[in-house]
Amino acid sequence: MPIRVLIDGLGLMGGSLAAALSAAGHQVWLHHRRPEVAAAAAKRGWGEAVDDPRQAAAAEVVVTCVPVRAVVERVRALHESCPRAVITDVGSTKGSICRDLGDLGAAGAFVGSHPMCGSHASGLEHARADLYRGATVVVCPPYPGPEESVVRICELWQKCCGARVVALEPDLHDQAVARASHLPHILSALAARGLDQRALPLAAGGFRDTSRVAAASAPLWSDILRENRQAILAAIAGSISDLAQLAQALEADNEAAIVAWLEGGRERRLAFEHQASINAKA
Repeated sequence: MPIRVLIDGLGLMGGSLAAALSAAGHQVWLHHRRPEVAAAAAKRGWGEAVDDPRQAAAAEVVVTCVPVRAVVERVRALHESCPRAVITDVGSTKGSICRDLGDLGAAGAFVGSHPMCGSHASGLEHARADLYRGATVVVCPPYPGPEESVVRICELWQKCCGARVVALEPDLHDQAVARASHLPHILSALAARGLDQRALPLAAGGFRDTSRVAAASAPLWSDILRENRQAILAAIAGSISDLAQLAQALEADNEAAIVAWLEGGRERRLAFEHQASINAKA
């Protein structure tokens, strides 16, 4: 059955969601802080542009795709405009957002989400209808909170977008994503920062693959790192310790220790590939 959805914020994530939902026959309203962006999305056939979220007061679901530090204030404003809707977000952190919106969660008006997809590219021009298909989306059910609101958001991602939904408590999400997403971004930026003019002409496929996400928006990622700083600091401390072990092995020219260190990375990479294969078949 078609659902009525307001999408607030039409960059890569919001634009891709609009493309997917409109292609599936759902009623979509489009809102962006710059009306010309919503108009551009509407021109692509991805929904109806609105200048004010109150024009979409009949929405059953609202998805706000704003930066993490703007989510709480934005969700409260959208609740005023669309009081009957269940609101979700696409932010990369969940702990503080879900705590600060605990009253709306308990009332069934907010359920936090984090789609584990996206790109180093941003903006409506990079949006595509298949972005969420086969992707993992973390949903953080509020406690206490009505189950029907959680079901509505899970169905949005799973049935309407073709994603795989995983339920996690907000703080557990933040600890896991610090290792799975935030620390890798930091290490990607570290590799890119180290590329000096002498090394630049020699950079090839390995550098390209390692540093790809370093091309993402620095202000956007600054917000993400600050929001999840405690979990990220713990992950950084673990990495410093890990690198120190490698440094000791190199100083001692300990071949066995060096190979063991590298094999540890290889094993976890193979584990990732195996899990990705399982997810693709699910």
